[in-house]
Amino acid sequence: MEYTPMEKDVLAMMQRTDFKNLSKIGELRPEVAKEVLAQFPEFVGLMKSALTEYKGMLDTIVSSDDASIKEYYDVANKEMDQAADSRKQFYDFVKQVQADCSKLLDNPNLSPEMMMEILNRETELVKMANEKDTEIRQQEKEIEDKVNKKDSEKREFNWKLVGGISFALITVAGISASVLGGKFDFKLPKKS
Repeated sequence: MEYTPMEKDVLAMMQRTDFKNLSKIGELRPEVAKEVLAQFPEFVGLMKSALTEYKGMLDTIVSSDDASIKEYYDVANKEMDQAADSRKQFYDFVKQVQADCSKLLDNPNLSPEMMMEILNRETELVKMANEKDTEIRQQEKEIEDKVNKKDSEKREFNWKLVGGISFALITVAGISASVLGGKFDFKLPKKS
């Protein structure tokens, strides 16, 4: 086979007479590897196409996942707002009842038994307020736990997605490189 002057220069740099059985392409200096790969435009085209598709797939899936997560967080935020509103409404109710009880206690004609009954009811009201506050705080904690769990699931999903698509891309690149007789050594990204 007759080689162009550039191909001959690449062969000279590699101390070779032809491009057959290039088993050490991964060990070449970047500029030499670039020259070798320039001789295989189909491989370069395939890699560019695979990378473009890879990015497109990631973008699409992550966008979809982000939209779903945003919707989930919107619901969680509404639940938190409802819990806060519920707390405020209950406290306003308790304050109103306490104010009414205080007005009753201002009556000088009130019997001691009736006064004790009103004070006992106020004490029960304070206990109810504490119980309601504990219940609402528990609801808020459950919502927060769900959000944290969803965040963890999203991070895990994203890493599985990146790993799966990266594996497919690496497989395509490896097969393509092996067809060219090259050695392809690439590592997947790891969780940090």
